[in-house]
Order: sequence, then structure tokens, then C-alpha cells
Amino acid sequence: MARHYFLAVKLPNEIKNILAEWKEMIEETTLFRSWVHKEDYHITLSFLGSAEEEQLKKLKQDLEQLAKVSRFSLTLQGCHTFGVKDQPRVFWAGLEEEQALFDLQKQVHTICEQNGFQLETRPYHPHITVARKWKGEEAFDKNALPAVPPRIFEVETVALYETHVERMPKYEAIYEISLQNAQA
Repeated sequence: MARHYFLAVKLPNEIKNILAEWKEMIEETTLFRSWVHKEDYHITLSFLGSAEEEQLKKLKQDLEQLAKVSRFSLTLQGCHTFGVKDQPRVFWAGLEEEQALFDLQKQVHTICEQNGFQLETRPYHPHITVARKWKGEEAFDKNALPAVPPRIFEVETVALYETHVERMPKYEAIYEISLQNAQA
């Protein structure tokens, strides 16, 4: 089976822990087919699909320019869904809108396109997937859930992830770029 790759913001452990604790509070009463492993939480920037080793090597070189991008803060807040409101296909934690994240995504998207990747053309909607595929008999009601604890965190690292569908966690960071420290 061909490996798939994507680029994403790597989340700090503090945020992964907050989401994992929140998930534990709601998991038994919130009926989704699958819950994302704590170590798989991330903010996707670009999904690449499959790739040849040479293409990945060139991409890694070009991604080094991200080291000039300054770190910035995001705020974890709220939960939302994709798909039918009563039976969502994706349940996710939200982020307060931050232009720096959209700018970073646009830069990553451009680098990927320049390296021959065919990328999604839908508008970028940053999120952290928590669960997939509602399986409850009752309609899903996100308003019945406790709120995601809001938390400010710094975006420090962009990672190239490889997907391993046969194991948990599924995503392995195979290459990382540290963003520039604002104090530098």
C-alpha cells in the first residue's frame, strides 16, 4: 500500500493533553466510530497524497524557507463538525482565526504546488480532528458537550507526516522545520 504524506502544524504536548482529557470526558456518551489518538492531533496545512522519494527530498529542501517564518500564537476554542449536522463525519476542535496561520498555509501550499503536488482547491479551514463518523442512534448535539478548554499556544514547528494506517498512532513526523523564534 502506498504511503501518504501531509504537512501540518505540530501541536505542543500541552494542547494534545488538554484535547485528550476533554476527549476522555465525552467519549463514552459521544458515539463516534473512531477517535483520534492523542499523538495524532495536528493542524493540517496541505495533504500531499503519495509521493516518490526524490519528490520528497526536493520538497524538504524547499520547505527550509519556512525557518524564516516567525512563530505565532493560536487559541484553541470551541468544537465543530463537518458533514450533516445530526450525523457528522468529522468532529473537531476549533481555533480562533489567526491571519498568520492562513499565511503559513498559503506559503506551504505554494511550495507543494511548485514541487508537483496536486492539492485540494477547497478553502482552507484550520481545525484539529478529534473523532470521525457519528454512529449514534440519536442526533448529534454538540451543544450538550462541555466546552473545549480555551488555551493559547505557540506555533513552533511544521512537520512532514507519513501516514501508517495499520498502526496507532497513525501519523509519523518524518521531517520537521522549526519556525523562527520571535526573540531571535
